[in-house]
Amino acid sequence: MATYLKSNFLYGENFELKKGILTIEDNIIKGFTNENIKNYIKYDGIIIPPLINAHTHIGDNVIKDIGINKTLDELVKPPNGLKHKFLNSCDDKTIIYGILDGMYELYNNGINYFCDFRENGLKGIDLFKKSYQELLYPQEQSRKILPPNPIILGRPTKTDKLELKQEIKEILKNSNGIGLSGCNEYSDNELKFIRKKTTKLFSIHANEHKGSVEYSKKHHNRTEIERIIDLNLNPNFIIHATHSESHEINLLNEYNIPVVVCPRANASFNIGLPNIVELLKSNILIGLGTDNFMANSPSIFKEMDFIYKLYHIEPKEILKFATINNAKILGLNNVGLIKEGFKPDFTFIGPNSINIKYSKNIVASIITRCEMGNIDNFNIEINNRIYNDNNQ
Repeated sequence: MATYLKSNFLYGENFELKKGILTIEDNIIKGFTNENIKNYIKYDGIIIPPLINAHTHIGDNVIKDIGINKTLDELVKPPNGLKHKFLNSCDDKTIIYGILDGMYELYNNGINYFCDFRENGLKGIDLFKKSYQELLYPQEQSRKILPPNPIILGRPTKTDKLELKQEIKEILKNSNGIGLSGCNEYSDNELKFIRKKTTKLFSIHANEHKGSVEYSKKHHNRTEIERIIDLNLNPNFIIHATHSESHEINLLNEYNIPVVVCPRANASFNIGLPNIVELLKSNILIGLGTDNFMANSPSIFKEMDFIYKLYHIEPKEILKFATINNAKILGLNNVGLIKEGFKPDFTFIGPNSINIKYSKNIVASIITRCEMGNIDNFNIEINNRIYNDNNQ
């Protein structure tokens, strides 16, 4: 049985503002209908493609704004960064509820999917799963939401080869892949071994700050990106690429490696900014994340606004970073656009959004003016209706 949704949509790859009745059947968008439909759901706001956050560290939500004005290495470099010291001093319950609150924050910011780098091996994944169970089945019904969908990348902790092999196997059973902190924490053989054993998504931080690039040059005679290429690691995507030379960007293009940028986090840590314009000109598939909860809010709206004001890139291109590009990078099939053949995953901009009311360029207004307060939780109602219609 079909579900009909009448509203204003950002439709297709060009995000055309289109008013009409959208047909949804078998959990797939079938397109607009010209039939005289009377039994439809009406939404008076604007429906946009699902916002996706392609890089978070949700576990450090419990240590917000720790170590202000410390260097990035002092803060997050394993195993002795301030982040790791403080998280190790936290009990499991504190971290679980910190993750839980982080997911509510993602939900309140209109995020439908997020990719989290889970530190601390299997235990880190287990803590996340306990938190997610509480999100699905909250003790207080007033906190029940349609939760954002997690893509979890675990991080191995073992150094012994046999133990590492078994740990990777268990991590992959319980997650969507492997997400490493950076090449500098591993030998060439360790990196090749981890990559060989990873049969799901594989991602790694690279060229995040000048210090990491210089360290790599000093100890490995090449930058992190050059090392990734030379070792044939073939990551599904890398994080940051903040300090990347033109020849490295050409390598990323040649080997078809997408980049998830996190410019607000880079600015927060005072480590410089990625050359997004050159990445675009080099046809790199660019995604968007917000990085550490401890230093940055998980708002993709703020991230898009920040990019526009710094780089003045075409607004539709920036919205692609946060929707269809992120979906492609994370391997989310038929997600990221409002278009025939795609899943009915939406982010809802409320009908009382006066900050975009008189817009003459709706995409520009959405990426530069929308905030948490613009998000509507209508997705619960529409999801329930689609589910019920599909099961009649």
